[in-house]
Amino acid sequence: MKPDSPYFFTTLDNGVQVAAEAFPNVQSVSIGFFFRSGVLYENPRQLGVSHFIEHMLFKGTSRRTAKDIARQFDRIGGYLNAFTAKDYCCFYARVVRDKLPVAVEILSDMVKDSLFDPSEFERERRVILEEIKMYEDSPDEIIHELLGQNLWRNASLGRPILGTSLTVGRLDRDQVTDIYHSQFVTGNLLVCAAGNFDCQQLVRLLDRHLKDLRPGTFSTRRTRPSPTFAISVYQKDIEQVHLTLGTPGMSYRDDERYAVTLLNTAFGGGMSSRLFQEIREKRGLAYSVYSYHTSFRDTGLFSIYAGTSLEHLGRVLELIHYELERTRDKGLTRVELAEAKEQLKGNLLIALESTTNRMNRLSTGFLYDFPPQTPEETIRPFLEVTSDQIREVAAQVLDEKRMAITIISPLGDIGRILDRCPFSERPRMLKGPRPPRRPEPPPTTTLHPVPPAAPAPPAASRRPRTR
Repeated sequence: MKPDSPYFFTTLDNGVQVAAEAFPNVQSVSIGFFFRSGVLYENPRQLGVSHFIEHMLFKGTSRRTAKDIARQFDRIGGYLNAFTAKDYCCFYARVVRDKLPVAVEILSDMVKDSLFDPSEFERERRVILEEIKMYEDSPDEIIHELLGQNLWRNASLGRPILGTSLTVGRLDRDQVTDIYHSQFVTGNLLVCAAGNFDCQQLVRLLDRHLKDLRPGTFSTRRTRPSPTFAISVYQKDIEQVHLTLGTPGMSYRDDERYAVTLLNTAFGGGMSSRLFQEIREKRGLAYSVYSYHTSFRDTGLFSIYAGTSLEHLGRVLELIHYELERTRDKGLTRVELAEAKEQLKGNLLIALESTTNRMNRLSTGFLYDFPPQTPEETIRPFLEVTSDQIREVAAQVLDEKRMAITIISPLGDIGRILDRCPFSERPRMLKGPRPPRRPEPPPTTTLHPVPPAAPAPPAASRRPRTR
């Protein structure tokens, strides 16, 4: 740690790591307990177990019931929540500064002494199964999970965070508690805090309430899945086509992620971006159209999304293909690059006004071996990106031949549209009820129902799944 660093780092006697950033110009503090967890660490037959554990930690300990946990935070005007991502889980609270002892005590009680009461376990199983159904009925959400499954087949990062109805329905309480006891240990916990508090007081609180947390170690799992570039189409009785295209992006520790983030900003990351202007503003072919880039420890995901009607799908595909080729070949203009840098700078500075955002920033060293940075250190690499670097990363991530395509569409002859679109020929799977067709040669694709799945855009997907 640098002498002038605004961050405080220490390790408790039992091995729990602590990262903190204290600043006096707010009245609140956010504190989060981070564990390496999620589908990256799950057996395929136990998909959804990490998310199940997340739910169960709110259902009571030997000292307080689920209602007690909720009431104690309500009484102090605090906020308690959690989310499970592909490769970690976080339990966090935001409270006024003098209520930090209450937040530390309750969060510690939850992570070290949850009961997993059998009746609560079965009740929460039903809740999660309903949650899965809810997202299966939300095509604009589940499409991002289906894209991951298409791009990273048979790989952990392509699996659904919520699990499936089949895997969640089969989870055994003893299996779940065994995983809880092996993952929620001292060597797999980072506590992050940001806001108005005293660092030494925080350490004393954590020492007191986490001293009897289960000892143990937990190794980081590495994965760099091999991608597949196919077309998967799911047909349902809906009104709109939901289209995604995805390709591997840059990992959290890859210096090229600065350039790809700027590229994404100009390509589809805002209302002035190329995709938004060409598809929505100029032609009115979609209400929602954007791109995003998400980084993981060893890989990343660059994705494009558009929601449109079946009659406009062909034209939207043509426009996306045109913008991919144009941007890949010519990069960004000087004005676009300068504006993208200013946009990112503004977004970062605005985000720093949230203690929860600043808390999350502290977790990167623990999760990705990437030390937390000051705002100045964070912004500098983006400002140094050149036009040549933009063209180099564009050649990698905007290659249409290296993109998986996933679509949820209304019933109709979508095969004809895909046959005429400018994207290169690639394996295709058409899943769902077969639409009426005029007599013609049999299709080369098979059709079957949409499989159960749960949405979870990457990393904390595009946004984390919260209770």
